[in-house]
Amino acid sequence: MILIDEVLDAGNDRATAAVRIGEDCLFFEPGRGVPVWVGIEYMAQTVALCAGIAAKAAGRPISVGLLLGTRKYACFAPHFPLGARLIVHAEQSWRDEAMAVFDCRIETDRRLAEAKLNVYMPRDFKAFLNGRER
Repeated sequence: MILIDEVLDAGNDRATAAVRIGEDCLFFEPGRGVPVWVGIEYMAQTVALCAGIAAKAAGRPISVGLLLGTRKYACFAPHFPLGARLIVHAEQSWRDEAMAVFDCRIETDRRLAEAKLNVYMPRDFKAFLNGRER
């Protein structure tokens, strides 16, 4: 499932995407909007956008990454409101061979959510699934 609607900017270990909150959005709750816990997935998909663009720029194929966890997820509203255009930012703050941390935030005219996402990007995803890569 792809939840982000638009790529706004990407490059140098960062990406920015937009999400429009409409009644047709997956997870939309009439009279409320989209619950802010869905923001973690908006952030994760923006991280994937960042990683995919970096792979293409380096001449590598786009590969699968895994969201390991979220730290310090702070929400400043209970729902993303109907009609909002969310701006989702993801910026890599740390990386080693296969692990990375991204600082993420979701904003409209104010900050609605923020978190640090820990991701794992195995070199060979099939080998990882078969237990041959760690």
